[in-house]
Amino acid sequence: MGNFGALGEIPAFWSLFDPGWWNRMLDSTTSGHPSPEALILMVGIFGLAFAAIAAGFLIKVRIGSSDAPPTTWIVRPGEIRALLDTALTQRSKLRVSFVRDDAGARSTDATILSVDPARGIELEMTSLVRATPSWAGKLVACDFRLRLDPRKDYHSFYNFVATIVSVRLASDDFVHMTVGWPKHLELEQKRGFLRIEPPRTFILELELWHENAIKLTRGRFGNPATWGEPLLRLDPRLEPPAVEVRNISGGGVRLDVEGDALHGHNKALFEPASRFLMRLVLAEPEADQPLEFFLALRLQNAYGDPGSEGRKAYGLRILSFGVPADTPGDPLSWKPAATGVPSLDDWAFRRHLAMYRSRGE
Repeated sequence: MGNFGALGEIPAFWSLFDPGWWNRMLDSTTSGHPSPEALILMVGIFGLAFAAIAAGFLIKVRIGSSDAPPTTWIVRPGEIRALLDTALTQRSKLRVSFVRDDAGARSTDATILSVDPARGIELEMTSLVRATPSWAGKLVACDFRLRLDPRKDYHSFYNFVATIVSVRLASDDFVHMTVGWPKHLELEQKRGFLRIEPPRTFILELELWHENAIKLTRGRFGNPATWGEPLLRLDPRLEPPAVEVRNISGGGVRLDVEGDALHGHNKALFEPASRFLMRLVLAEPEADQPLEFFLALRLQNAYGDPGSEGRKAYGLRILSFGVPADTPGDPLSWKPAATGVPSLDDWAFRRHLAMYRSRGE
């Protein structure tokens, strides 16, 4: 032990093992003269704290830089295959963006012809898309939706990015494009709807009521028979009709209205944020009978000079849609259209493809 006395700090370290060191440390600390034991203990405590903080930081950095996918990604091959098979079964349309980095890039719609992890996803598009074999190797972003629960009018929306494998012109003059199998699908929110300009022959009936007028007459929103006389009604015999559907989608309608139809009190009703109810009947050549819709809408935009007497254009957003009851005479069941009206969106897409087919393009 005599040799240790010549080593400066060693006696202080070994004194920690002396049974009386704790009392001596407290006495010297309270007297304003910290002992060597206190300094050693303080350095040890701060050293351990610093080491713990550094270790935590390194662990956080390692976790953050790991390959863990975001929670909105579907990465399991079996789940990806199941979702794409469902899209094929439900004949979901797929919206394709050909240039992801260009803000002005246009999108087009496609139908899924086949899905196979080995060969990829085969899509059919109108020949108006000027795709060429030179597109092979480029990236495209694809969006589609699925109704996973047939008992609910709720859709899930997915996105994936894939490489174009091949492009060819089919015998029916439609473009068939194959894209590679996606490594993951991303669950996303709805961003838009396919908007078309339907021929007049497809708009069979249209009646529009102002919401306040129905309330004043004590009409019941669940019973269209109590809504009274409509504010506007489509009469195909007029040329041009007093009201026309300029374009339509699963999320909204744009109407052209003749100025004469808005004379008097009617004109004041078409103010921004006004709410309306609409009964709309659309031709459906693929079915035995037309499609009927009951829509609740909000006036979003009014186009044209308010003081002019010519035709006006109004953009209306669909807020909810009425579903007829299974039993005739029972009231409509209104459902929110946060993601649009699925059956109307599907109708618009079918018309989109049919119009291009009929043109032979």
